[in-house]
Amino acid sequence: MEFSISQLLDNLSDDKFVAPKVIEKKLGISDDSSGHKLQVAFDALERIGILEKDKGRYRRLVEDGLVEGRLRCSSKGFCFAIQDVEGAEDIYIRESRLSSAWNGDRVLVKVTKDGMRRRSPEGEVRLIVERSNPTLLAKVKATEAGYRAIPLDDRLLFEIELVPDEQFRDLNVAVNKLIHLEMVRFPLGSHLPKGKIAQVLGDDAESTADVDLVCCKHNLPRKFSNQVLAAANSLPKAVRKVDLKKRLDLRQVETVLIGDSSAISLEKSDAGWELGVHIPDFAAYIAVGSILDETARMRVRTSFLLDDTVIPMLPEIGVLQQPEHLTMSVLFKLDSNGILTEFEIYPAVITTSVNIGSFTEAQEILDGRSEKG
Repeated sequence: MEFSISQLLDNLSDDKFVAPKVIEKKLGISDDSSGHKLQVAFDALERIGILEKDKGRYRRLVEDGLVEGRLRCSSKGFCFAIQDVEGAEDIYIRESRLSSAWNGDRVLVKVTKDGMRRRSPEGEVRLIVERSNPTLLAKVKATEAGYRAIPLDDRLLFEIELVPDEQFRDLNVAVNKLIHLEMVRFPLGSHLPKGKIAQVLGDDAESTADVDLVCCKHNLPRKFSNQVLAAANSLPKAVRKVDLKKRLDLRQVETVLIGDSSAISLEKSDAGWELGVHIPDFAAYIAVGSILDETARMRVRTSFLLDDTVIPMLPEIGVLQQPEHLTMSVLFKLDSNGILTEFEIYPAVITTSVNIGSFTEAQEILDGRSEKG
């Protein structure tokens, strides 16, 4: 389980010591490799004076003039730490005091000079708590020292050493090309940052497909890891008897699937109509804290429809792709004039009998412009 220094510090306070095992549980760490990385982080934070250790437990140290903020830089190299506190002053940080922090990084800053008149306070980066550029767009060039990637974002004023991997052993194929670069190592002292090619996009931004460009620029994940796919594949393939407990059985109600997931039903009632809106109940199959749950949480802010490309939160869950599947359903009661009188939400089970490709197609059917109508 990956974690950031920001997440680690968020789980520590200055009023009590906490054991590493407690932090491991809060961060969802269960493997030895991540546990080792956590201990390395504890040791480093203690060494630089961010944490205090007592009998194997840790707490945050309070230090006057130490604030947290997001680094914002200009293309000319002027950088400021923007604090979260509303109305707080931005802190100017000279290039020599950045400690290898980049534009967008979350940092702990020590204020070294108070602001006066129209001048901002000055500070220095004590700690980078979260990196904001795990991937980026860059142009590749060949040099005598090797291959270098130049970020397209002109606020990132550095070169990245390109290293080959199994997918791109010959880096010469990317020279003068636009690439999606994945960071391997951020700058460390006098050592250059290192990165590898995730994808060669084209000669320049104009010749690259818009969807590819947007996904790469904003680091929108389009693929799932093998572990996530395996977890999804291990889930039940059909509704089981145990799944039906405490669920409203709507399998006998005529229900229409629209698109990949949304379904609707409409029944005549004594008072008018009952309209049902049904969405797949992912929570019924995905345990809290599981790899699927963590994946969905990480991708929730990037799950959307981009042109004709869908960037989903989760891979396909087999049982939820079947005509018979579990749902969270809202049943709306409408009077004879179509006025909403009440509604209720139920965990339910439905069976879809008709599949309409999209809401656009559904509207065409209603308008009498589709042969399916």
